[in-house]
Amino acid sequence: MHILARIRKFFRDDETHFVQLTEHFFQRFFDNELIAQGSEALLTVVHILALLAMPPVIYSLYQLPTYSYIYWFSQWKYEQVSLMDHCRFIILSMAIIGFVAVLEWDALFLDARDFAILIPLPLKASTVFRAKITALLLFLSLFIGDVGGIPTLLYPVVESTGIPAAHVSLLRLCRMIFAHGIAIGAASAFTFLFIVALQGLLINALSPRAFKKISLGVQVDAMIALLLLLFLLPTLSDLPSGWQQAPGARLLWFPPLWFLGLYQTLLGSSEGALHTLAGIAIVALAVVAFACAAAYALNYRRHMQQAVEASAAEPSGPSRMDAFAIRAMNVLLLRKPRERAAFYFVSKTIARSGKHRLYLAAYVGTGLALALFGTLDAFVYMSKGDLIAAISQPHEALLAIPLIVSFFVLSGMRMIFTIPAELSANWVFQLAEDENRAEFLRGARKAMLVPVVMILAALFPIFSALWGWRPALMNFTFSLVLSVILAELLFLNFLKIPFTCSFQSGKANITLLGVFYWFAFTAYAYTMATVERWLLQDGTRWLVFMVVALLALAALVLRRNVASANGFSIMYEDTANPEVQTLDLNG
Repeated sequence: MHILARIRKFFRDDETHFVQLTEHFFQRFFDNELIAQGSEALLTVVHILALLAMPPVIYSLYQLPTYSYIYWFSQWKYEQVSLMDHCRFIILSMAIIGFVAVLEWDALFLDARDFAILIPLPLKASTVFRAKITALLLFLSLFIGDVGGIPTLLYPVVESTGIPAAHVSLLRLCRMIFAHGIAIGAASAFTFLFIVALQGLLINALSPRAFKKISLGVQVDAMIALLLLLFLLPTLSDLPSGWQQAPGARLLWFPPLWFLGLYQTLLGSSEGALHTLAGIAIVALAVVAFACAAAYALNYRRHMQQAVEASAAEPSGPSRMDAFAIRAMNVLLLRKPRERAAFYFVSKTIARSGKHRLYLAAYVGTGLALALFGTLDAFVYMSKGDLIAAISQPHEALLAIPLIVSFFVLSGMRMIFTIPAELSANWVFQLAEDENRAEFLRGARKAMLVPVVMILAALFPIFSALWGWRPALMNFTFSLVLSVILAELLFLNFLKIPFTCSFQSGKANITLLGVFYWFAFTAYAYTMATVERWLLQDGTRWLVFMVVALLALAALVLRRNVASANGFSIMYEDTANPEVQTLDLNG
């Protein structure tokens, strides 16, 4: 008998439907817009699993020469290097599993579709509860095994080549494998369950309407924290050795160190501080597991019917604050009907499409993480113990923050504009297209610039408190003009209404495009931050630069207006590269 049939018989699935529900919930984790559906779904999942498994495997092989060198020439370095590697594996696995949890945010709990389907069926709430928990644990086990499975067997073998001993016993090697697997698995499970518990807290504490508004912000914040964890990986891996020399209570709040203590304790360390960290790791894992179970229980028993009723009873119109903001936007910025149509179409699509929202969140999160990383790194070298004095002057690290964020917001918006949302609905724009079609593109550009203006406006009072209002105003103006210029450059030859044109994959050279974007980013953010600091030292320089920048912006706007006057058509079908390309030698 097939193994799945035996499992169904064991759980009496024809009566309880437990296995069927578990299979349904497990498949729902892969039923999203980021994974190709149909026949390519399995291949896409395999590619994702292979991609996530590669970094720790590559690092294990990368360290083989290091441990060989230690064995022959620097045996006294073994403990320090192995401790740093253990910390790196823990941080890397926590970051990877954390990203998986954030990307699966919408599938961690029952959504409106699950409520609508399951509530009318004759199913016990306890069965649904157990099936969802089981599917979640199976999904978690799949990715923990994928990320940590091969390194659990490979890395201890590599590490053993550096042990200063004539022979490594099989028992010691098995203990190293056991310690690595338990520590990595526990750290990964803690990260995943912590994110699940966080979402459960928000779901049970907030109304469905409030949760929808706050959910995206929490996802972006989680991405920023995980990206910072990756960016700071080389620095954070040095913490264990420094902490051993001068233990500090503040590092007890750093979760990777908890599981590093568990790792070392399982290896047989006799240090009391490491035993304390191991105890914290076990307690923290138990707490988040209990919090997840409690969140699921509250969600199913107390909020199942309420969530459906609240969702159905939600007001269809905007709130008073939203209505006031819309009226202000219409009066001050969006005076043409087609501009309003494109602007609100872009805004609503990003707010409602999980795929576009996640792509944009990844871009924005990367920008914010880079800004924070650069700032922290600069403060380490320039503060010299006096942080207040370091931030009281316009430094390149601070001046680059608005430029970094604006670059990733604008480039992220430009990228998601090319990904269609629902092509069958673009007939509305095709019917409304006439000689005033350029207004659609202006509305899309304004939708791209408004978030940047809001971010710059939020940074202005902070910089004013640090530097005074005049340098802060100069920085705001400088960043705003450069952002508008960048938006104009990103919209060159973009003759599409966002999300309404078909997308032909494979047209762009990803490697070349990535190199170009990296050089553009460094020139826009870091080089211009250095230029800005030089300009702020002399008001005349700053004024001359701004005149030149405004002239460049006027030239771009004039070019756009001339192109619009010459006539164009909005694209709704992206042209694919021909399978056979000719050299056109007959002409």
